[in-house]
Amino acid sequence: MVSSFAFLPLLLSFSFSVNAQPYDYPTAAAPTTWTNSPSLPHTVTTSDGSTVRSLVLRLNPGHFGPSFAAGFYCFYPCKSFFLSVFIVNANSGGGIVYSPPPQVIWSANRANPVSENATLQLTSHSGLTLHDNDGSLVWSTSVVNRSVAGINVTEAGNLVLFDVNNSSIWQSFDHPTDSLVLGQKLAQGMRLTASIAPTNWTESRLYLTLLANGLYAFVYSNPPQMYFQSLISGNNTGNKSAYMEFMNGSFVVFSNSHENLITMPEGSSVQFMRLEWDGHLRLYDFIKSSWNTVADLLNVYPDNCAYPTVCGDYGICSNKQSCICPENYFKPVNSRQGNMGCMLVTPISCGNMKNHQLIAVDDISYFNYIDSSSISFSGIDKESCKQLCLSNCTCKAAFFQYGSNSSYGRCYLPREVFSLENNQPEATHYNSSAYLKVQLAPSHPNSSSSLKGKTRFGVLLGLTLGGAVLVLLIIGLFIMWLRRSGEEQEEDGIDQLPGMPTRFTFKELQLPICTLLPSSNPCYLANCP
Repeated sequence: MVSSFAFLPLLLSFSFSVNAQPYDYPTAAAPTTWTNSPSLPHTVTTSDGSTVRSLVLRLNPGHFGPSFAAGFYCFYPCKSFFLSVFIVNANSGGGIVYSPPPQVIWSANRANPVSENATLQLTSHSGLTLHDNDGSLVWSTSVVNRSVAGINVTEAGNLVLFDVNNSSIWQSFDHPTDSLVLGQKLAQGMRLTASIAPTNWTESRLYLTLLANGLYAFVYSNPPQMYFQSLISGNNTGNKSAYMEFMNGSFVVFSNSHENLITMPEGSSVQFMRLEWDGHLRLYDFIKSSWNTVADLLNVYPDNCAYPTVCGDYGICSNKQSCICPENYFKPVNSRQGNMGCMLVTPISCGNMKNHQLIAVDDISYFNYIDSSSISFSGIDKESCKQLCLSNCTCKAAFFQYGSNSSYGRCYLPREVFSLENNQPEATHYNSSAYLKVQLAPSHPNSSSSLKGKTRFGVLLGLTLGGAVLVLLIIGLFIMWLRRSGEEQEEDGIDQLPGMPTRFTFKELQLPICTLLPSSNPCYLANCP
């Protein structure tokens, strides 16, 4: 009989291998179909009320802590879902921990969320296709002439479709949304586009992009208006396109050479950067089991009032980031939320340009001054700049920037006005004023001559009508008098008819009756002495 102790080394070896093997599920083979419902096996509602339904998950090299997963995500109250890649806090068994909440780093359908019972299909001929519960196609990887073997979420957070040779066919890193993770590249022409709000992931007008000569941030308009730039030293004259890579402690651009455009704190574990709804590019790090903002990476000039949407359209930002509206012709979009911006009381109409006027707002600067290509005219005076705006209906404001000579300045004529900022000449070393275009109402004091003319006409019309009524009244009274006189004359002749009784007036009736009767009247003989 073999002693049981003989099996102890084998048992210990088996126990070690089981404990060392992570319980993650980083891949899925085609064909597979997932239905978005609470019955999915890896469904967790986390500390902020958001819910994740993980389809694939890869534990980090330490086999617990912040790990990458992909699946369905919703934020509270979970009425719609996004197919996303997210960072979750996982235990060594591959289970998603309740806290901290997940961080979404990529989304397939950010502008078109799906409902319960939506389906995600993984097929060899189409890759991934997402259908809503009514069967409508919401999103797909658009794989053409390639055979997909499966999907994989990598240790870096890249969702990859691969073929039978394990070669990549499609990857989420090539289609960034608003975030980058360590090791991810932003190729020339790619964009990070901010969401409208923290809980509204529709693309906003703010975006960060890499061009041939540097990294830029814009607010979309016609043309786009720049609010940040970091230029590459020298010119990219090679045939190879530039790209930037998010490395630990830096955001490095590679073109003819490599250059660190943005320096940042090194990560303690997992980091990601996100272009957020307010235009800030923030760096997040997983520290002591929670997500912390460790850096604001865009150094806008001169301060945070230089973000284009900080106070909304036409809102004036002070250095304390309080927001107010220009006086008289503007009103807040939301009186309780000053950062929502301002709106014109009377919208500008190109069909009535004669009622356009520019109102002056002194000591105002504009974020777009950093873009030299946005200067409409240089070397002109203030009045010329204003007239150029008034003569062009698409111009919504004239910004005039100058040094010590107000007759020689720069003129900016934007077609759209975003947030304004109080100018600080001691910091900016220039003077600046804004002249905002408004639409005058017809009753505005500047139209007083027209108003007086209308008033005179009204008075004359009233007098004429009043006189006509008076004349008609007099004529009517005269006619009535004539008719009454005629009737009295007819009545006076009635007593002349034979047999008719004698008629008396009211005054005659007041006299003694003996004075009224003839002496031959029987009544006279009977009653009068």
